[in-house]
Amino acid sequence: MTYSFDMSPEAKLALAGELREGTLLPPTITPEMEADLAAVTVEELAVPTRVGPSRVMKVTPAEGTAPRPCFINFHGGGFVRGYHRRDTMFCAQLARATGALVLDVDYRLAPEHPFPAGLHECHDVVAWAFEQAGALGIDPARIAIGGHSAGGNFTASICQMAQESGAFRVCGQLLDYPFLDAATPPEDKIDPRSIMPAERMHAFNVLYCQVPENMRNPLVSPVLAAPELLEGQPPALMIVAGLDPLRHEAHRYAGQLIAAGVDIEVRQFDDCDHGWVVSGKARHEEARARIFGWLNRLYG
Repeated sequence: MTYSFDMSPEAKLALAGELREGTLLPPTITPEMEADLAAVTVEELAVPTRVGPSRVMKVTPAEGTAPRPCFINFHGGGFVRGYHRRDTMFCAQLARATGALVLDVDYRLAPEHPFPAGLHECHDVVAWAFEQAGALGIDPARIAIGGHSAGGNFTASICQMAQESGAFRVCGQLLDYPFLDAATPPEDKIDPRSIMPAERMHAFNVLYCQVPENMRNPLVSPVLAAPELLEGQPPALMIVAGLDPLRHEAHRYAGQLIAAGVDIEVRQFDDCDHGWVVSGKARHEEARARIFGWLNRLYG
């Protein structure tokens, strides 16, 4: 099924409700994940942004001293599905493994808040972290950002925005099975082995982009970014699932970063599917260890 950009606001809200009710990949939550969450301090913040206060979970490990490194996390969900407790569990494990203070952003969702609302919100949270580094007890030279699926899209787009504006520079970017190309029809991406159907990707595109023209905006489709916006970008880690329909755009964007001279590490897990890292599926421990090791090397 292909969804139309001409759908009424009521129909879009109904579609979003359907997408939010179920999940293709129910999370596996282990006792170890619960233990990680119990071992950190989680505080809810209201961070000012241009679109209004942003709900941000501040995750602080017991280990380590200030100034700490910082990681800012953007969850997945096609820009439509919301924050989940599993996201904070991932951030808790990351905080314990790296000693970093983690800011987990519960950003505004489409279609109530379509492009660019969520992107602007996440960008402004990153800018706020730099401005408030002293109060937060973090080292502004060691602030990295990263996201999963739609959150990986925000990560790539924020790095573009920062490259253009010069407002700040993160020390690294994690792109975890990222969505990077709305311009290519979902039917041209689909893999019959994947849990991700084309109609679901269509729905996310319509609800987030709102108008067809936005699908070719480089802040929606980072693979269409001008080369000069990729040059000089911070080091990147690209995590790819070998069964994921989004793997081709991940490879394409990784190649563009390489051509631009960016230090990038790419790791593909051939037998994994979209969403497996945060959902706790097979080989998620291996993927998380790769992410945490990369961050520890980055933070020095």
